[in-house]
Amino acid sequence: MIISAADRKLDFTIAAPPSKSVYHRELIVRFLCGDTACLSPDDNDNNDIKATKACLRSLDAARKNRSSEAVLPCGESGSTIRFLIPVAAAYLLGEDKVSQRLVFTTEGRLFDRPFGELADAMKPHGIRIEKDPDTRSIIVTGHMTPGKYVIDGSVSSQYISGLLMALPLFDAQSSIEVTGQMKSVHYIELTLDALSKYKTPAKQEGNTFLPSFGGYKGDISGQFKVEGDWSNGAFLLCLQKWSDIKVTNLDPASRQGDKAIVDFLKFADEIHSEPVTWDCTDTPDIAPYMAVVSPFLFGQMTLTGIGRLRIKESDRVKAVREQLGAIGVKTEETEDTLTIYEYESPRNEDHKEPIVLSSYNDHRMAMCAILIAVILKARVDIDDLKCLNKSFPEFQEIIRRELMP
Repeated sequence: MIISAADRKLDFTIAAPPSKSVYHRELIVRFLCGDTACLSPDDNDNNDIKATKACLRSLDAARKNRSSEAVLPCGESGSTIRFLIPVAAAYLLGEDKVSQRLVFTTEGRLFDRPFGELADAMKPHGIRIEKDPDTRSIIVTGHMTPGKYVIDGSVSSQYISGLLMALPLFDAQSSIEVTGQMKSVHYIELTLDALSKYKTPAKQEGNTFLPSFGGYKGDISGQFKVEGDWSNGAFLLCLQKWSDIKVTNLDPASRQGDKAIVDFLKFADEIHSEPVTWDCTDTPDIAPYMAVVSPFLFGQMTLTGIGRLRIKESDRVKAVREQLGAIGVKTEETEDTLTIYEYESPRNEDHKEPIVLSSYNDHRMAMCAILIAVILKARVDIDDLKCLNKSFPEFQEIIRRELMP
């Protein structure tokens, strides 16, 4: 598929889509408060949100029908499965045990992503989490109990968020003690915000969280509206730097950590005569965009805290290096750093032949390919853009309208 930014100047207004991070959390919390109307299918939803809605509908049906097994179709959504393993366990395998077995089905690389830390935290509380390689499903069994949960916070904040949303379902006080370095703390803040909004607040004392208990009793009568997404907004703001597009529906006061893209782009406007670094520990989702624009903004940029990029929808460290390598940009990596050197224009700056790039079936990498096309005003031959359905399906229409030859 050829997309072309040659001899084109993008000039349109676009609203950032609803925040996936906020949407997942509000759907789960509202459902636990008794709202099932919010689970109605919506063609405008991205694939990850569709997965969470489908899983919550399965939970609702299993409880109503007293099903011995519940099947939760997670698709490729890491947020869905990481939030809902503890939530579904508390909901169906908790004090009022309804089911015997939960089956989380997966697609793509989701099955291969780590679940060990969550399994270790839940095992002392009666829950077994096992992988079935034949069906590429995650199987959860047992009888979940309240108490003190100890979890390593260095792999994923989503485990902590899942427990924060699950433990209020018990009638006894529970706690979550986080060991190691707590990653992506802004995402935990979003979970705390959602819980507080629906009158189920959790207290934080250092690295220990004390969730509410005794069930969800929040008011679900108010309007359900989700703020704009800073993760996709980061892509749009990077795109804006090389175009005349106008981006709306982004709240500067948002608690979403990915609004750090604003500081990154401001940093890029400063004069830097020496190599510079930027910490991506709490903003892994936008690190690929930072990597792709860095050779055009800095002489030498080292992104740190990027180790977890290897276990996303693709190995994003490898993928971004391959994309930048296709346009002649030198990069180097260590276990937790990615260094990007300045772009040097080739003698033939017209890029008459299309640049061949892969999306790696990864929405973030497809967006990186679009950035490369626009920055270089080049034609790009990319294998697939349907992966944008994961987070930003409506942008495919923008591509058809603005970037198709």
